[in-house]
Amino acid sequence: MSALKLKLDQDQLIEDFFDSTHLLGIVSTARDYQLCWQINRQLRYHFRVNNSLEINLSKHQRSFYFTVFEYQEPTKSVAHYFYNNHCKAEFLLPELKHIDYLWLIKGDFYQLQDVKKLIDELRDVELVQLVSLLDLREIKNKVNLIF
Repeated sequence: MSALKLKLDQDQLIEDFFDSTHLLGIVSTARDYQLCWQINRQLRYHFRVNNSLEINLSKHQRSFYFTVFEYQEPTKSVAHYFYNNHCKAEFLLPELKHIDYLWLIKGDFYQLQDVKKLIDELRDVELVQLVSLLDLREIKNKVNLIF
């Protein structure tokens, strides 16, 4: 009985965390700090590393740390989170091994047309090779994105 309740609570946690969110997948050979610097400069964001949000996954008796950059928009109640999808040979979202970075937009200010505009702007960033909108329903390990 308690195992079932734990599962339901985790499902609710995931549902609550991803309420009013959009997730972008980015392919780039640049380091995370280089790409964030370029995005900040070109698109006028203010991403900064937030060490308290760093995600630690343990696999095969080893720990892997995934850096998270954060930017809170002051007037729109929107938070942006920029995740590294790989650390050494492990992936934050193993089902997206071809994706280097994940950009989570959290807050109900951004509508689909705003996200599509951001995708178009990201395509013009020199260090970005590919960017696409990801369907959260198709991501099996999205619990790994919750900090």
